[in-house]
Amino acid sequence: MPLNPQALSKVVLPPQETVLTDRDAMFYALSIGLGADPLDSRELPYVYERELKVFPTMPLIVGHPGNWQVENPQAGITRSMVVHGTQRLWVHAPLPIGRPIVTTNRIDGVYDKGDKGAVIVIIRETVDKASGALIARGESGVFCRADGGFGGENGPPYEFQATPERAPDHSIEMATREDLALWYRLNHDRNPLHADPEVAAKAGFKRPILHGLCTFGMAAVAATRASGGKSIASIEARFSKPVTPGETITVDLWDDGEGYALRARVPARDAVVLDRGQIRFA
Repeated sequence: MPLNPQALSKVVLPPQETVLTDRDAMFYALSIGLGADPLDSRELPYVYERELKVFPTMPLIVGHPGNWQVENPQAGITRSMVVHGTQRLWVHAPLPIGRPIVTTNRIDGVYDKGDKGAVIVIIRETVDKASGALIARGESGVFCRADGGFGGENGPPYEFQATPERAPDHSIEMATREDLALWYRLNHDRNPLHADPEVAAKAGFKRPILHGLCTFGMAAVAATRASGGKSIASIEARFSKPVTPGETITVDLWDDGEGYALRARVPARDAVVLDRGQIRFA
């Protein structure tokens, strides 16, 4: 059924207060492939509590607004057909451990793609509770595959940049575990699409798929490795196809003088899973 933009305009997503633990930070890091080589001194600080560092893409899983799509049935969202479409993230400061942070989520736009579906753009901002200082800002495009045709604007206006046609400067392989989606969903995203074979089948998939943000985080890890350990200031990409847990992802990177253009693919089935990506370093 088509979305109801009037109902969506009335949806209020309450602020989320969080106090991260060292376990939260280490679990997230492990779930996106950090620490695969436990002797790598550049990655050990992300997965070991001594001099612990929080990986820059962790704001993507902090302050999740919960199951608001189901809790607002008047919005007309077909939950089983929802997938992540695009993601942008700007990192202003590291997430603190053991200190309260506050995350707000708001619907910023609703766009009609006709027979292809609809896109809901959600802005997420996380700030330090005590000072109000901005830690991270994210922009998610949620693709509602069954809910287009409500007569809205086609947008959104932002254009993700195509990757170069020449050969990449780096290609980094990232293996995924068969059970990775079951691990990653403990990062506050328990969409049954990533765990329940029956739900996955109803959505048109042969088996539960990997979270798009897990693929996104793994691409960020690959870029960090290629850069020699630089810290990420911003990253963006479109989610073009899902990854099946157990597949090996190849992350292609093009050095453009300011960072990398980015693409991720699964060579075994000639599938591009992230495209039109850009990454910038602090």
